[in-house]
Amino acid sequence: MKTLQAYRFALDLSPRQERAVLAHAGAARVAHNWALARVKAVMSQRAAERTYGVPDELLSPPISWSLPSLRKAWSAAKDEVAPWVGGVLEGGVQHRSRRPREGAEELV
Repeated sequence: MKTLQAYRFALDLSPRQERAVLAHAGAARVAHNWALARVKAVMSQRAAERTYGVPDELLSPPISWSLPSLRKAWSAAKDEVAPWVGGVLEGGVQHRSRRPREGAEELV
């Protein structure tokens, strides 16, 4: 039998740090929901067109679900969709930093 162990940490944030953490989480959620809605809308549109008998070559163009393409689309749309996000969130669709320490300086 495999045993799993977990740890729970409590952060002792100042009010300023708490606002920054909550703003980041909210902005990341906005980006995620936007990307999900975009992909679902295109899928639904293509499915509806198929029910009307539209041939495959005339269907609405598909979109890529890859992270790079969603990040590129988010970068192009974020100023219109959520102008307040720009100062809060770098990356958007994938907000986790590849380098864990990057961005931590803002919390100190």
